[in-house]
Amino acid sequence: MLILKLALRTLLRRKARMALIGVLVLFGTFLVIFGGTFSQSAAKASKDSIIHNFTGDFIVYSERSKDLPSPFAFNTPLPILKNPEKLGAALKAIPEVEAFALYAQNYGIVQVDREGKKIELPFIFYAVQPDPYRSVFSNIKVKEGSYFGLDNGQGPNQGILISTYQNEQYQKNYGVTLRPGESVTLLGITEGGVNTVRSTMLGIFEPLHYKSVFDYINFMDSATYSNLYNYTGVQGLPSSFNTALTAASGDEGSIFQLANDSAVGNIDLSTLKTQALSGFTMVAVKLKDHSRLEAVMKELGNMKDLEIKVARWDVASGFYAQISKALQLFIFIATALIFLVVILIFMNTLIINVVERTSEIGTMRAIGAEKSFIRRMFLLETLILNLSAALVAMVLTGILFITQGQRGIPLPETVSQFLIGGGPLPLSLSAGPFVLALVIVFVVSVLATVYPVRVATAITPLKAMSDR
Repeated sequence: MLILKLALRTLLRRKARMALIGVLVLFGTFLVIFGGTFSQSAAKASKDSIIHNFTGDFIVYSERSKDLPSPFAFNTPLPILKNPEKLGAALKAIPEVEAFALYAQNYGIVQVDREGKKIELPFIFYAVQPDPYRSVFSNIKVKEGSYFGLDNGQGPNQGILISTYQNEQYQKNYGVTLRPGESVTLLGITEGGVNTVRSTMLGIFEPLHYKSVFDYINFMDSATYSNLYNYTGVQGLPSSFNTALTAASGDEGSIFQLANDSAVGNIDLSTLKTQALSGFTMVAVKLKDHSRLEAVMKELGNMKDLEIKVARWDVASGFYAQISKALQLFIFIATALIFLVVILIFMNTLIINVVERTSEIGTMRAIGAEKSFIRRMFLLETLILNLSAALVAMVLTGILFITQGQRGIPLPETVSQFLIGGGPLPLSLSAGPFVLALVIVFVVSVLATVYPVRVATAITPLKAMSDR
């Protein structure tokens, strides 16, 4: 109790010096909480934004692929998935899967007629199943027309969507503006040459996130895509053919003998009906619980008959996840450096405070105070002052985050686009940064007090009193 009284009396007597120290501690505490909360919020917002707008929780692609899936794989598209129907059935059977969307990336040409002249416009796109794609990603805001007719209940319709930015570039570079409802001709380059398909311009959209990517990406429905690139097969083979094929033992001899089987060799081709195949190269999968990511990926990867590979969201997002992590690291280091400067000023102020009181220490030692008593008194003074300042900083920071956090922290547009896909950074509050700040203040207070007090108490009482 005596130590507490002496400590409080000293704090009240040295108001100006203690106020300076308190302000430094308050500012340092704010930096720790803000830096920790900002870094934590950026990591969460970046992950959520990539998952909900870019990749899903993970991407499924062909095991024949030598390359990783990427949002920008238009020049070298991934191999086509062999059995998307079987893969879809497997995904539906996994309880943790909330939704999935099959799609492909490619490029082609949109040809339009203006005053009797045919104008060819470059066109890079995602080929999607409209409804499943929208169930996984909600990054498309239609400005004109509709989203494959689903907005007005008439779809899904076949056709294309283009971004507002893309339409502006067509006008700037070719003097052409596309309008919803306009008939267009699509040209696709295949191994057999150039295919053409008549189609319709269905709508113009604005990407809500990652405009730096989706301003350049357009959309085509999967049925139009399969027609454009000759992804066709047959609806079914005669049952006699399937029976003979199943009966074959699987060795080369029995398979070649099928050529002599009338059930196999005499198929009436006129009875076969063509069926459009998908041409899908990737599947974006969204989970009900993000924490189940590794378990679901492992379960799916163990299904060898699907002939697939899986890539988690941060791998499939290309360099965006890496840029986000680099920005977070930069923010953390910058905050740490500023806080380090504050700590050094704070410690220097504390040391000066203790050294200036050397004569006081000498007087107390002369009247019988033990060194341990002096240490406890100074340590108690420091902890009362610093922890009080830290608690005030925590309350003020908490109020600031609660009142302003809903609107988010505004960021420079370029930083925002790469970090979280655009817009202000929403704050994710947690106890972690607050507890960390309190622990740091406590540790720094002890370290900044113990050493100078030890130096001061090493001076003899006579020497300390003679320096007054």
